[in-house]
Amino acid sequence: PPSALDLLQEYYAHDMWQLLVCCVLMSRVSSWNTKHNTISKFFEFYPTPSALLDAEPKDVLQVIHPLGLFPTRMKSLIAVTQRFLEMERFEVGLSKDLKIYGIGEFGYQSFLIFCKGEVRLTPKDRALKSFVDWQRKNAKKANSNEEE
Repeated sequence: PPSALDLLQEYYAHDMWQLLVCCVLMSRVSSWNTKHNTISKFFEFYPTPSALLDAEPKDVLQVIHPLGLFPTRMKSLIAVTQRFLEMERFEVGLSKDLKIYGIGEFGYQSFLIFCKGEVRLTPKDRALKSFVDWQRKNAKKANSNEEE
């Protein structure tokens, strides 16, 4: 269920590729509105991995311009997208065989939490930690309601 925390990852958790792209795009940007508006616009233009790969890089850069760090973000977007399309069963991780350029601990933990439902970990990121705590609390409530 969506939380009161209104994390951007919640909007894209239904799609592994979109979630990881969201993490790439939101990295090092403090303004929630800038992130939300730019990421929403990005997915309006490029809703699928193929749509992104078929796009002209200059057009993509124009969409993500408000976020800055263009060469790094673009390289990360392409790396995530190519890996997503190449893998028969998509996985991401921090080990050498599963590492994707531009996906660090935050992106990996977001993937585990929002795509895999993993709430046993303790994220370093404050927002992810708050979400995991919220999920655990709601799981306890649901379990106690079932027992009644």
